[in-house]
Amino acid sequence: MKDNKSKKIKKAVINQSVCDRSPFCPVKRICPVGAVEFKGFFGGEVTINAQRCIGCAKCVAYCPHQAVSIR
Repeated sequence: MKDNKSKKIKKAVINQSVCDRSPFCPVKRICPVGAVEFKGFFGGEVTINAQRCIGCAKCVAYCPHQAVSIR
């Protein structure tokens, strides 16, 4: 019998020190659930909404700066 009590879904996180905060971010465009959010326009903070993120890791593959990881 399997114990399925505590299966935690891994989510994407952004390393802010590596992210270039481009308003044309490919990670925002590729996210299937719209979990990548910008606060401001040019130079604003980029965040991933943990409530929306499904852990698909498409963002990891598309980030040109390798600023996104799954944890």
